[in-house]
Amino acid sequence: MTGPTPLAGWRVLVPRPADRAADLVGALTAAGAAPEVVELISIQPPADAGALDLAVLALSRGDYAWVAFTSVNAVDSVVSRAAALAVAPVPADTRVAAVGPTTAAAVRRAGLRVDLVPPARGSAAALAAVFPHASAADPRPESVLLPRSDLAPDLLPDELTGKGYRVDSVVAYRTVVTPPSPAVAHRLAAGDVDAVLLTSPSTVRALAGLPIAGRTALGAIGRPTRSAAVDSGREIAFVATEPSSPGLVSALIAYAHSIRSIQES
Repeated sequence: MTGPTPLAGWRVLVPRPADRAADLVGALTAAGAAPEVVELISIQPPADAGALDLAVLALSRGDYAWVAFTSVNAVDSVVSRAAALAVAPVPADTRVAAVGPTTAAAVRRAGLRVDLVPPARGSAAALAAVFPHASAADPRPESVLLPRSDLAPDLLPDELTGKGYRVDSVVAYRTVVTPPSPAVAHRLAAGDVDAVLLTSPSTVRALAGLPIAGRTALGAIGRPTRSAAVDSGREIAFVATEPSSPGLVSALIAYAHSIRSIQES
């Protein structure tokens, strides 16, 4: 006989768009949890699609020494616009950086190589730390294309500029925050949810101002999300050791085990 699954009976809120939640839902279900997908954010095309198209065309021509992807959504946006424009997204001599293993996997699924991934947890700060300095031998600054969300902070472009690069940031997609329905908000306040998996700072913003019962554990997919939650006054119970769906579910399982150990002692 097999033993009980580690998250048996846990009701877990997954605040992701439905088309991006399958991996989390699968891992939670396999661990015995009852996941509930609630779309607190949606990914929309940029308001100025022309700027993105011009950037993709310049990338395809080889105008950039680097392209740096900081999310799966950025990869999907650039690859889809390149296909619509009938151009190759990244030429062979342009190097590709990815913020972490999940984004790197998306780059590889698109048929592109990955030249740089930080060995530590995926974050803009970690990527900036491992990015090499621009070549001083070139009289013109090396250029980096940075396709990203309209809500992305300026840390990465500022750090890369400080390393000698000319950075072109372009909005590749918009992150639209949607507060939960009154029914979901009531369940969060009443403690009818055992855990909420915060998968980005945007999900933290979507819950801003809503009461969440103390018995509900909040987990963060990485340090930027944890920082956003703490800054908003939330207490984080666990943080993924790596910024991925398996990492987040593993952190929840470890937290659940620690709670059981305390209860049984």
